[in-house]
Amino acid sequence: MTWRLVIAPGAEHDFANLDRADKQWIKDELYALADEPRKHLKKLKGNRDLPLYSLRVGRYRVILIIEDDVLVIFVIEIGNRSSVYRNY
Repeated sequence: MTWRLVIAPGAEHDFANLDRADKQWIKDELYALADEPRKHLKKLKGNRDLPLYSLRVGRYRVILIIEDDVLVIFVIEIGNRSSVYRNY
């Protein structure tokens, strides 16, 4: 299956502030989504127009959107689980 990973500028900033081990762990989990896109995702309830999902990676959460036509994984935010859900 063809897929593409798109990371929003804000998520790139969040990603840049993580340490090397956490970056690699999150990268591996995002690449694993290409094989089974909805296996480890939790659908967020707040937004009905555009379904948002949360990917759990240790103490971090990756907020993302998945478009199925070509499997586009659009990462919106990466952050600690204690604060990442406040905007969603």
